[in-house]
Amino acid sequence: MKALKDLPLGVYEKAISNSLSWEDKLLLAKGSGFDCLELSIDGTNERISRLYDKETANRISKAIKATGVPIYTMALTANRLYPLGSEDNNTREMGLELVQRAIGFAEELGIQVVHLAAYDDLGEKANDHTKCLFRKSIEKCVRMVEGSPLNLALETMDAEFMGSCTNIVALCKEMKSNQLRCYADIGNLTAMGFDPSVELPIGGELIAGIHMKDAMKHICRDVPFGKGIVDFDRCLKTMHNMGYTGFMTAEMWSYDKDSFHPYLKEVSKFLRDKLEKY
Repeated sequence: MKALKDLPLGVYEKAISNSLSWEDKLLLAKGSGFDCLELSIDGTNERISRLYDKETANRISKAIKATGVPIYTMALTANRLYPLGSEDNNTREMGLELVQRAIGFAEELGIQVVHLAAYDDLGEKANDHTKCLFRKSIEKCVRMVEGSPLNLALETMDAEFMGSCTNIVALCKEMKSNQLRCYADIGNLTAMGFDPSVELPIGGELIAGIHMKDAMKHICRDVPFGKGIVDFDRCLKTMHNMGYTGFMTAEMWSYDKDSFHPYLKEVSKFLRDKLEKY
């Protein structure tokens, strides 16, 4: 079993300006001290269009081969705009279509995990019916991935329904699929009042990936590493004790500013120094 420090440590694509070429994105990730990149398919037209463009997959594949920097995971956060439990049939069907497209796209690139923004619906739109519709949609997603070499994972979100490993694991067991997993975000968990040292072991072997991110109470984004309330040392000790062997990704946002890029090395060092103990 590999030590945590020997597992792939990736960086979220949106930590890098989208003005860079795919090859330059991968080289920047590597040069900043990361082993891999996590691909982002968010709700913007540019990123969603990737799933419908064979040439984009070819360009990314060539960049991976040219740089030797892999892409193991995909964050399909477009489901924030197209929730899988939406009571609007068109919205829900679009969400399912994006999952289907993402699976095919991921297979072309050798991606191993596609994790979904696990919203039934957002805010006041969420109710018992949307939760029921979400479960039915996940049943369809599980059927989509059957026979594929990759896994789908539900990310712990900033919402009560799928905001904990506890709830996601319960749904995974309900679906009875070896290809439906949990993607834990220690920042989201902490921000929402959950203790990652309790939640991560509940996820156990079902956790396919973990977002490494700092946070404050009810603030899930843009908290500098080491300045928030996430106890990274305790999280890493928990991961070590549970024999974690999945992926880790530093999640942050550059908002397409090149001036953010030097910070990537700081984050890499911050995490590597802590991982060195494990």
